[in-house]
Amino acid sequence: MRPVDALCRDLLGAAPGEVEPLVVLSDRATWRVTIGNEQFVVKTDDDSRTVANEIAGHRRAAAAGVRVPELLGAADDAFAMRWAEGVRLRGYASIDAWRDAGAQVRVAHDVGGGPPFGTGFGGFNPSRPTWRSFFELFAETMLADCERDLHFPRAQGARIRAAVRDASGLDTPHLVWCHGDLQAEHVLVDPATDRVTAIIDWADQGTGDFGWDIAVLTIDDEPWRDAALDGYGATADERAALAALVPLYTVVRLVGEAGWLAEHGYAYDDSLGRAIRWRPS
Repeated sequence: MRPVDALCRDLLGAAPGEVEPLVVLSDRATWRVTIGNEQFVVKTDDDSRTVANEIAGHRRAAAAGVRVPELLGAADDAFAMRWAEGVRLRGYASIDAWRDAGAQVRVAHDVGGGPPFGTGFGGFNPSRPTWRSFFELFAETMLADCERDLHFPRAQGARIRAAVRDASGLDTPHLVWCHGDLQAEHVLVDPATDRVTAIIDWADQGTGDFGWDIAVLTIDDEPWRDAALDGYGATADERAALAALVPLYTVVRLVGEAGWLAEHGYAYDDSLGRAIRWRPS
């Protein structure tokens, strides 16, 4: 990775006066930097595909009217954007904030999506012609990695694989343009107004079922799901489809989350334990 000073000069035209590491891993990093009286975010990743996918998603969201930070500079290995103020939506107990979050997700989803599948969701898997074929590959990859690296119980893996096979809703998805990693930490809220100030981290964007984004958004805030769906303007058909698929999307997300956290040196026991305890409805 290039040093943050060099990235700032390239992307923002000046060296930073202050640098605050936000996320620094072996292959990627995010910093908050101060230049003069202004604050910015600089992100870099050794995988140029990840950088390109996030820049493309950020620009697409902005063009659609989704609230995102202003993108100021981009390169093959990094980009810079203006700092967005706000608190994380996760655990934020405000019905208005969750409704506004749902409304912002709808703006993104209304961009629309269609086959092929496989350009996002953290995997850059080979292109697949249907949502089912992509999701089966996606879930299998998460499960196989977790069984190999974290000793995930094979009996539970078999139970989840059976649930994927039996999920008829995967054959009739509500296809949209998904954020792909819409955890509530990626939604920022102004506590003075309870309005979303920005949705960030678009590196996993791609076509998918609308329920994936909703499941990920509310995975730790299930009581607020109805408020998000109200803001989303979800139809009765969308709500029924979500009710059928959200348990499956949730457990696959938990398995993948546990694997990612372990790989990057974070505590993963909670995600892994929830996945092990999961049972189909």
